[in-house]
Amino acid sequence: MGFYEDMERLKRGMKQLETEYEQWFSGAIRQPPSETKKKVEDIIRRYNRTSPQNLAEQSVFQMHQAKYSTYNEMWNRRVRLKEEGRVPGGREERPKRVASAHPPVAGQAASGGDPFRQVFDKYVAARQEAGQSTGNLNYESFRRALDKQAQQLRNDGYKDVDFGVSLKGGKVSVVARPKK
Repeated sequence: MGFYEDMERLKRGMKQLETEYEQWFSGAIRQPPSETKKKVEDIIRRYNRTSPQNLAEQSVFQMHQAKYSTYNEMWNRRVRLKEEGRVPGGREERPKRVASAHPPVAGQAASGGDPFRQVFDKYVAARQEAGQSTGNLNYESFRRALDKQAQQLRNDGYKDVDFGVSLKGGKVSVVARPKK
């Protein structure tokens, strides 16, 4: 196999590893993704021993290696926190919700539904229309990210926050619209 095919395998492997770690941290799968991690590390180890031939290949490899290193540090930290019980990592560790601890997002009371679920559904549909992958999307992670963003805006003095889905340059994103 050639260098660029290996780098493509490395890129796909890291994306799969990222997805599997997120699933493991959320409790969707029981075992950490050690098999996928081994495959990714084997490719990196091979190119660490025999450095790529030219500067362009070295640059591409170093970029992938740095990205893996950053992700690996983050995953190791999250594994350590999960083992210490400081971060919810599985279903049995999650507290039961009686009522929402966060102030409602604008429009929640009027619709009676979950506005985060509505935004998530719109986001998934927009990604599918744009031809982007939706297999690794997780509603709980999505909701936590929006909750965190809304809380930051509230801390900045905004009373209400609306979320919308935007398509710019072929890329789908969620946009927060703060209201005073």
